[in-house]
Amino acid sequence: METSIEDLRNLSEAPDADAVVVIDVLRAFTTAAVAIGRDAVEISPVLDVAEAFERRTRDPDLVLTGETDCRPIPGFDLGNSPVDAAAFPFAGRRVVQRTTAGTRGLVCCRDARSLWAASFLVASSTVAALKASGAGRVAFVITGTVHHGHADEDLACAEWMAAQLHGVPPPAEPFLRRVRESFAASKFLDPSSPLHAPADVEFCARADVFDFALKVVGGPGGLRLRRFEAAGL
Repeated sequence: METSIEDLRNLSEAPDADAVVVIDVLRAFTTAAVAIGRDAVEISPVLDVAEAFERRTRDPDLVLTGETDCRPIPGFDLGNSPVDAAAFPFAGRRVVQRTTAGTRGLVCCRDARSLWAASFLVASSTVAALKASGAGRVAFVITGTVHHGHADEDLACAEWMAAQLHGVPPPAEPFLRRVRESFAASKFLDPSSPLHAPADVEFCARADVFDFALKVVGGPGGLRLRRFEAAGL
């Protein structure tokens, strides 16, 4: 299997690959995994805050979650904190997610032949799903660069997953350490920062919490993230 790692900033469309995995460790696809793990029906990623509100006008039962520049959006049910998401009653509900990096990456790659969202919480399950799909070429897209210019937390996740695809599964801890030591994490760990949320960093720096992958499907209603369990998981 061939793998490559792409920077979202350099993309205007999906990379040419059999499967594209869009990664946002801090925090979009960690939060998305939690929502699906708490039995949300599906998650619709969108680019714009206005689109999220417009969708809820049509369906008042939708849960709106996300951020702008890492900050909660007034009028949304939740920000982008996976810790907060872990206490939210998602069961049986549909979710709309808007983030600065992760959902932008999915929309950019919407025409991929096979599209996935990933973080460390679902990393090995995503690898299993990719192997089961028979994909010959997999492109990982790191998204956190749009915030800070670099995103070692996303790169660490991509490299760990790529190593597993190549049949050399290394221990997770050195890669998880890179999440905790990343520039993005420093903003959440700084007590003087308005983004101070150290529990979110620890939450995101955990591997294989869930036994499903986040598969992205298209259709008339736009993109949707759904639970996907490969045979044998």
